[in-house]
Amino acid sequence: MKPNRMLIVGVIALLCVVNPLFAKGTKDTESAKPAQVQSAEPVKAAPSSDAAAIVPVKPEKPEIVRMSVLNGPSGIGMVPLFEKAPDLNGIPSSFEVSASPQVLLPKLLKGEVDAGILPINVAAKVYTANKQAVLLAAITGNGMLSVISRDTSVKSLADLKGKKLTVAGQGGTPDYMIRYLARSEGIELNTADGIEIDFSIPTPEIVPALLAGKIDYALVPEPFSTVASIKDKTIARVLDVQKLYEKACGIEGCEYPVMALVVRKAFAEKYPATLELFLQACKESVEAVNADPKAAGDLVEKHTLGLKAPIVAASVPRSAFVWQSARESRQNVERLLSVFAEFAPESIGGKLPDDGFYLK
Repeated sequence: MKPNRMLIVGVIALLCVVNPLFAKGTKDTESAKPAQVQSAEPVKAAPSSDAAAIVPVKPEKPEIVRMSVLNGPSGIGMVPLFEKAPDLNGIPSSFEVSASPQVLLPKLLKGEVDAGILPINVAAKVYTANKQAVLLAAITGNGMLSVISRDTSVKSLADLKGKKLTVAGQGGTPDYMIRYLARSEGIELNTADGIEIDFSIPTPEIVPALLAGKIDYALVPEPFSTVASIKDKTIARVLDVQKLYEKACGIEGCEYPVMALVVRKAFAEKYPATLELFLQACKESVEAVNADPKAAGDLVEKHTLGLKAPIVAASVPRSAFVWQSARESRQNVERLLSVFAEFAPESIGGKLPDDGFYLK
């Protein structure tokens, strides 16, 4: 074969290898090429020695992205997405409300939904107990607990000595938080000289009991403190638990996360590009809620997330809806989970979740 003919054959063989590399699309994304090029079938070089042999490759894309939030405050940050579906490069999405974690969890584990909002300790427990089935994608809400009372002489936790404090939720963040804070200040619980803790009143009934004068002090999350102060102007937030927690952990800016956005591990691994778009939309949703609480309140009532519009509008500025990625929130997450682990290890699955819990 003559030299120039050999050169031509060599160039043709090289193009057979290189051209498919440029034709192949990025996984789980729409092509940025013109429309007439997008319709072409992506190809890649076959693993055989015959460079001309090619096989078609289709980008991995989900048919739909499905999310569920819990009825009540946890869904507030996502409510703009209930109204207007996010732009996921043409991939549809659906959003629903679950009555409780016990309803939401089976949907996640069965793959009926791809993402959800859960209490942070529940998310950790599910990760450990279910072979890393879910991953922490972001924190959407930090602590919003406060002690409310008509007794404005209360300025510190020590001022509650000898008094009964009704706590919203045994076995949850309020329960372990008050134990942690009391211990950090050397205050005993349920002793004559300490603070008596009462879990006998269901959370939805605490504010009515306070309004009726049946109890005097209550530890509640938002929006319950807002509801109480709206219905009775003499009721005030006498203690901010976030400030007490920051003092107890001894680190400026130390926060305790309560709401976790989790995603199915299988979904995250198979559709990373779609997940990235979805999480960006969730971030923008939280930002929209904080920027316009009134609009958020209207949407919460419209989409029946369990709260009335005026309550949401008034409580959002006093809440702590945030967007913190799994990586940037990890230290705060581990500090809080360590509190749970100290008092009730089973509440987080027996141990702190490992590095794989945090979506990269």
